Amino acid sequence: MINKTNTFYNMFDFFTKHKKPLFEGLCDIHNHLLPAIDDGSKNVAMSLDMLEGFISLGITSVIPTPHVYQDLYPNTPTTIKNAFDVLSAEISKIDCPKVNSYGAEYMIDEVFMKNLQISMPSLLLNNNYLLVEISFYSETTMLVQAGFTLLQDNITPILAHPERYHSIKTIKEYKELKNKGFYLQLNALSLLGHYGPEVKQKAKKILQEGLYDFVATDAHHPQHLKILQNLTLSKKQGIQWEAIREFQLTEFS
Repeated sequence: MINKTNTFYNMFDFFTKHKKPLFEGLCDIHNHLLPAIDDGSKNVAMSLDMLEGFISLGITSVIPTPHVYQDLYPNTPTTIKNAFDVLSAEISKIDCPKVNSYGAEYMIDEVFMKNLQISMPSLLLNNNYLLVEISFYSETTMLVQAGFTLLQDNITPILAHPERYHSIKTIKEYKELKNKGFYLQLNALSLLGHYGPEVKQKAKKILQEGLYDFVATDAHHPQHLKILQNLTLSKKQGIQWEAIREFQLTEFS
């Protein structure tokens, strides 16, 4: 016999908010913390303010990932290391999340593909992941080609903010990318509608389907991190979020 009282409370519990700290203990694997080399932090002072924001969220370590995009931000391992060294000299004096390494967010375009024929990218996350993006209106043909080449060299591509690409519209397409070896990284700001209602709905659907592997802030300035303090999840969303957290804690300690 069904206990209607228990059923009612179970249904109520299902729709209540997820109460656990969302970012506690995580490593943020996508952000623009390094000063003055892309559209992120403008200077060291802003980077230090961002680190305060990471602390407020409970994030314990940060891997900066500046853009590598020839047309707008033609960064190299040298320019990124220089910015990292400048910031490291400052944060050695303060108590803040660990910033022990850096990577990059690579734009998959003709320049990237040409370079890929010569050598593999060197700015990896945790030695075997590569954070990649495409133009928001680009098709995925070049992305899939790049992913195939990277995987042949045991480098796993992480597609940044997949919910934001206009050319990827259906859950089936996201599943196809995962079947081709891509990991998907949620921009947490998307769930707050920061990039518009359409992106928010796509992010919620991808999360509901359990297709995200990682979550990150993609913070470009301190305000992004303040906004994320307002993020809440339904209990159903929280179940998927916790699965992401567990995997992320395993891969990035």
